[in-house]
Amino acid sequence: MTGSISRNACHALLALALFVSCTWARAAEVDRIAEALELRPGAVVADVGAGDGEWSEALAERIGASGHLFATEVDSDLMDRIHTRLEAAGLINFTVVEGDQERTGLPEGCCDAALLRMVYHHFERPAPMRADLWRALKPDGLLAIVDIVPQKGWRELDKVPDRGGHGIPIDALVLEMGGSGFELVARHTDWSADEDRYCLVFRKVPDPPAPEPEPSLEAGEKG
Repeated sequence: MTGSISRNACHALLALALFVSCTWARAAEVDRIAEALELRPGAVVADVGAGDGEWSEALAERIGASGHLFATEVDSDLMDRIHTRLEAAGLINFTVVEGDQERTGLPEGCCDAALLRMVYHHFERPAPMRADLWRALKPDGLLAIVDIVPQKGWRELDKVPDRGGHGIPIDALVLEMGGSGFELVARHTDWSADEDRYCLVFRKVPDPPAPEPEPSLEAGEKG
């Protein structure tokens, strides 16, 4: 019995330690995202591809009641989960928006800043999505993209540009964004404990980008 209790206690302590570690890491990343996007109370920010709303909740709390958060998703079930999660957290400063593979669904010129966390490399049509992000940001708006260098061991993504694995190289992302009206203002290659993750911060340039075909780095697509 004593051995069983000891093992159970050990498992509980390990679970608690893991929870505390994950909570600390999440809080630290929220701080870094807020700093990268220059978020202040009253800001309007978008969480593009918000998933279950974990980061939307953190951003909505950070900008306060005077700010506004747009959470975008393409999946109606996830949209419902985001809405439920943010309401349960007592938040009212948010709008859940339906997007698709070419559009965020955000109003034109609505956002001071936007976050794409582990989302960009999933885009099936990244060029029109970049143009739509440019459209949705205010002049000089900031865009933070947290992503990962290609992972050959991860599952393959159908219908997305082939960039050598699940993810996107840093230089490829800089090239793609630069051709769509964004200038690189910060590069963070020490983003997390996972050395393959990074964060690039872009600023919307004043002149709208001319329509152009996908860069050569995006030419190959998986069927």
